[in-house]
Amino acid sequence: MKINFHEKFLYTHSETNLVIVTKKARIRIFCKLYWRILVLIVTPLLLLPVYVLADTNAFRYLYIFLVFTVYSITDAMHPGVISLVPLTMYTLMSLGIKDVEYLNQIFVRSELLDCICIMMIIVAIEESKLNKRAAVKLLLVFGCSHYRLSFILFFACMFLSMCVTDILACGLMMPLVKAILIEFEKMGMLEVHLPTGKVKHTAEYHDQKYLKPTDFTIFYFLGIAYSATMGGIATIIGSETNQLFILYCESLFPKSPKIELPHLFLLNLPAALLMGALLYMWMNSYFLGMFRARSDIALEIGMSEEEAEYIHTLLDLQYQQLGRIKFHETIVGIIVLLACILHTIFSSSYVKEFSQNHSHSKTIAPSMFCVILLFVTPRKLEFSKFFKRRGNVRLPMSTTKTCLTWKLVQKNVNWSVLFIIGSSCSLFEALKESGTFDELGETLTFASNWPAPALALLVILTCKLLSEMASGPCSVYCLLPAIAKVSTASSINPHYLMLAATLSCSLSFHLATGSPVNAMVAAYVHIPPLKMMNAGIGPSVLAVVITWFTVAVWSKAIWTDIHIRPLWASFIKKICIHFYSII
Repeated sequence: MKINFHEKFLYTHSETNLVIVTKKARIRIFCKLYWRILVLIVTPLLLLPVYVLADTNAFRYLYIFLVFTVYSITDAMHPGVISLVPLTMYTLMSLGIKDVEYLNQIFVRSELLDCICIMMIIVAIEESKLNKRAAVKLLLVFGCSHYRLSFILFFACMFLSMCVTDILACGLMMPLVKAILIEFEKMGMLEVHLPTGKVKHTAEYHDQKYLKPTDFTIFYFLGIAYSATMGGIATIIGSETNQLFILYCESLFPKSPKIELPHLFLLNLPAALLMGALLYMWMNSYFLGMFRARSDIALEIGMSEEEAEYIHTLLDLQYQQLGRIKFHETIVGIIVLLACILHTIFSSSYVKEFSQNHSHSKTIAPSMFCVILLFVTPRKLEFSKFFKRRGNVRLPMSTTKTCLTWKLVQKNVNWSVLFIIGSSCSLFEALKESGTFDELGETLTFASNWPAPALALLVILTCKLLSEMASGPCSVYCLLPAIAKVSTASSINPHYLMLAATLSCSLSFHLATGSPVNAMVAAYVHIPPLKMMNAGIGPSVLAVVITWFTVAVWSKAIWTDIHIRPLWASFIKKICIHFYSII
């Protein structure tokens, strides 16, 4: 970090005109330069009483969780390095994990494997330039208005995430959005990255140099990530949290009535649509000055009719220059479409086959299959010359490149995403095994005499805060048993509080650790953590309010007896669901 040594308040001048740095100034400069190291050292020391005074493993694991949380929020190290902190501390402190292979198993789980496959599919799409053709055509059809484009992209991503997983929906939109922004930059309408002269020291992020994204770039990518998250809660296919909600309701309370999927869809769909609409207004207001017509950014993105016609002419010419659709683009497009269809089919059939192990190898099989197809399918039809009858055809002397190669994967896949996802989930799994969440449930029983809506709001806020540190499915898996005990102690229908916890755990908007889609977009365009934390304030407030309204008000219209304590709620069955297994 560079320091301006001409700041008058930092220095005193001697009679010989030599600049003497005062002691106070030296300390200030040291803190500015080495604040990350100070955070790394001071945080474990300040939180050490939690570990030393603890008499159970629950608080010892809580100590590791708090250290990991501070490191993630302050961005003290690269997220990929921070992800190694929990595993390192578990080993050094010898906290007595029951199974020696436990951490290794939970690092390899469905979301992590799904992310690997989808990031490879993204590389294949960009290599084929299919996203560029789609971007130009989209701009030709719908124009270049940011308000109109963001509406189309956000809601398209939201509805797509209702049919497939949110990771796949967001992953397919990412190369398209990138191509659209590049086309805007070519036409001089915006800048994808800050110009070199304006990039500050933060562009050298943890010894890695990269181009810092502009607010336009952050706006579009966070918009599709948040939309995918919100759309996923509407259906059983799009959200793994809904699947776990049904699984826990049927397993913890065997005598409870079976939750009907149409009822769950009717319950969550209005919330998803309302959140999507308000998210669109929030993102456009926060980044593009919507409802502030005289703001600088609103004036900057405005276009006259003559400018719009000129841009349309340029786009039309560019689309003509792209020529006919190539075989490479066609085959990649077919495989991507196949991935979406297979995801929908496999997820729909798997919903009926819940098992005690909750294995998700079937749901990630479509992505794996399509990635293998990309690795073996040639990008050109040159090999067909060997089968032509004419003997005068010039034969190729080398094999045709495939749509995806390992060299491309090594170069373009951001592997830190995998560490972030695996680490956050392992942290929550360890907290569950140590009994930390059981302690949390006992703590929440202090509000057992509160009215049901007030207790639901407390559960929503608690789960919302915790879910920022791990993916939604992992948070639901760890928290729902504790919430079920709270509902039993509070004489409230367990479905009432468990639904509140499920919806709130599904909506993480502030940190890359909170959702695989957040981690993917943050790594894809290098979104600064502080930018994501600030942009997520609006969606988080919307999520809390709408989730509370859905549970406290709208749920009574769908489940008329959800506010009544049933007889089956007095008995909780002890179960052991291993969510991490992929066998």
